Amino acid sequence: MKVSPPFVMRESYNDEVLALLKSVTLGSNGARYQHQRLEKRIEQVYKPLFLNLERNEKVLGNITFCRRPKNWYVRYFAFDLGMQSTVQQPRSKATNSGLKKRISGFFDSAFELEEDAPELFYAYIDPRNERSLWMSQNFDFYTAAKIATQSFSRIKPKSKKEVESTKVNDFIREKVKAVYGDYPFYFTKHTFNDDLFYTLTVGDEIVAFAKTHSAEWKITRLPGRNGMLLRNIIPFVPGLRKVIRPNSHIFTVVDSVWSKTGNSEDLEKLFEGILHQEKTNTIIWWVDQKEPIYKENKEAVNWGLLHKVNGVHEVDLVIRTKKGLPKIKYKQPTYVTGFDFI
Repeated sequence: MKVSPPFVMRESYNDEVLALLKSVTLGSNGARYQHQRLEKRIEQVYKPLFLNLERNEKVLGNITFCRRPKNWYVRYFAFDLGMQSTVQQPRSKATNSGLKKRISGFFDSAFELEEDAPELFYAYIDPRNERSLWMSQNFDFYTAAKIATQSFSRIKPKSKKEVESTKVNDFIREKVKAVYGDYPFYFTKHTFNDDLFYTLTVGDEIVAFAKTHSAEWKITRLPGRNGMLLRNIIPFVPGLRKVIRPNSHIFTVVDSVWSKTGNSEDLEKLFEGILHQEKTNTIIWWVDQKEPIYKENKEAVNWGLLHKVNGVHEVDLVIRTKKGLPKIKYKQPTYVTGFDFI
C-alpha cells in the first residue's frame, strides 16, 4: 500500500503527531473539549497506522487507523488549524481536490491488500461537528447506527459494600462473550486489559458488572447558547462544580455492562458504587441505542444532575465499505468499547 507526497505512512508516532493531536479541540459547535492523557492512549492503540500530511518535517495532518481484525477503526482525524481552511473550506479547489483524492485513494487501496485487508472502515462522529461531517461526507462514510452518550452522576457517591473491583476473570469473559460476542465490531483488546471491572454481588452471586476506563478532558465550552459563560460560572456553583470540572474533568467510562436481573436498581447501585471507589462524580456510558439493557432502563434510572443539565447526545457510527457494495444498516446492537472515545 503506497501513498504519494505530501502524505507519509508510518507505523509509529512521533512528537509532531502527538503535538498535533494535543492541539485539537473536539466536540460540536456547542460543547468543546480536548482529550488529556494522550501519551498513554496512543501507546495503547492496537496495530496503529499513521497517515501523516507532512511538509518540511512538520506534521500538518494525521489520520490514525487501528487495524483491527476485519474492520479498521479510524481513531484520529486531525489537521493543523492552518490547514483547515484548505481541507474543509478551501481557498484553492485544486489543492483541496488533490488532498481528498489522495486520502480517498488510501481507503480504496486498503481494501486491495493481500493480507489483513479490512472489510470496512468505521468511526464515531458527532453529527453536529463540521470537521467530522466533512470526513464522513467526502470519503463515502455513512451512518449505520446511533450511539447514546449517557451520563450518570452523583454529587456525593455513597459506598456500596456489594460493589467490588476485580481484574477480568473467566466468569466475566464468558458473560461478555455470551451477550456481546455476536455483535458487529466485537473487539476485546481494550475490554480485557488491566483496567478494572466492577461487580455487584448478592450473597455469593455476581448479579451485575461493568468494565471501567479512567478519562480526563479539558472542557473549553459547554452546550447551549450560553455555553462559554456557563463553563466559567460552574466552578462557583455548589453541586454542579462536583460533576463538571472544566479545567480537569476526570470521569469514569463504562462498557460491557451486564446484569442478571436487568433492573434499574441494580444498575444504579453498581454505577454509584463505581463512582465511590473510583473517587469520581461522573460516569459516561457510550452505548448503542438498540442495546436491550439500555433501552429497558433509560427511563427508569435516576441518571443524576449532569443528565438533567446536558441530556443524552447522539453519536453516529459511520462506516465505509468497498465501492459497489450495498449500504449496511445494523438491526442488532453494535459493540462499543469506551476506550474508543477517550
